[in-house]
Amino acid sequence: MAGRPATECSRCRGASGNGITCLVRAVYDPSVTEEWTSALSFSSFAAPRRADGTAATTDPRPAVEATAMRWQGHSSCGETAVVASMALLEAADVRGRGPLINRVVEIHGLAGSIGEQLTLAWAAEQDAQRFQDPAIERDPQHLEDIQSAQRMAVRALCEMSTHFLLGAAHSLANLVLRAALCSLSAASVINASKRNRKAKGFEPNTDLWTAWPTFSSSLTVELWAKELPQAAEASGLEPLKHLVARLSMLQQDPRFKALDERRSMDYHRRRPQSLQHTSPHAGVWSYNEATKTSTIKMVASSADARRDETLVHQICVAALTCISEAMDDFEPLLAESLSACHLAWRPTDARWAH
Repeated sequence: MAGRPATECSRCRGASGNGITCLVRAVYDPSVTEEWTSALSFSSFAAPRRADGTAATTDPRPAVEATAMRWQGHSSCGETAVVASMALLEAADVRGRGPLINRVVEIHGLAGSIGEQLTLAWAAEQDAQRFQDPAIERDPQHLEDIQSAQRMAVRALCEMSTHFLLGAAHSLANLVLRAALCSLSAASVINASKRNRKAKGFEPNTDLWTAWPTFSSSLTVELWAKELPQAAEASGLEPLKHLVARLSMLQQDPRFKALDERRSMDYHRRRPQSLQHTSPHAGVWSYNEATKTSTIKMVASSADARRDETLVHQICVAALTCISEAMDDFEPLLAESLSACHLAWRPTDARWAH
């Protein structure tokens, strides 16, 4: 079977307004002729507009956006939370107030960062929806290449969304860890672990990478599944126990697991290509030990089943909902946990009368 060099299909340039360029490859023998798009690029992730010029519509997911915006605002409460926390600590005659004050600032800043991550995840998913709007303009003469570009774009936007969602989940876990460190009893349990020595006490606002353990890594499963719950138990603080339990629920949630598993394939194995190709996952060479013969099987171009942008979008939406729900649940638990440590989550949490 001979191959014909790939050629640029210049007629596709600019199709659908995204500067699409494709390469077409063909193979042929006396009985078979096949042609397919083997490479494709587009110059923008901007979703095409409808034929009448209006923007494509989406499900705005207002609850997710509201959660993201609210959490972003937490970082602006750091200064007033410090003042309120100082009053609470003095009233309770707590020693070593300085590090706890720094921890309060860190927690509020981290919360704001998580809010921005969720906002970006939400925005990317909104654009993924727009690319799938059946009413957007599609030039009939270049429909196949436009559909390939849109499939590629939807997957990429969903992967962008899941990137920020995984970052938010990682940061949420570290936020709960830092809430636990506000309790001296819990901090003693966490820092006593040999596994955590490289974190050097998880000092507030440290850039030490070992002080920011990954939430989904098998290397840190003992921290999240065993040590953190033990620390919460040692604190004797019921709100902190509930906060840590909610974090465990997030880690065990099938929606989060699906997100993490998809990311593991895309990052650590072979990410499925959006276009058809002749390099399948299964090998084309095989050897028969009994007959001592080798066989090479020629394959036609085919699509990878795991490229399905609809499936990736479903994983993305489920994870977006899962993490947004967890953030909603964390807020009152976090406020109660900090209050139990004589610290303020928001200025209104300060018990000025104490």
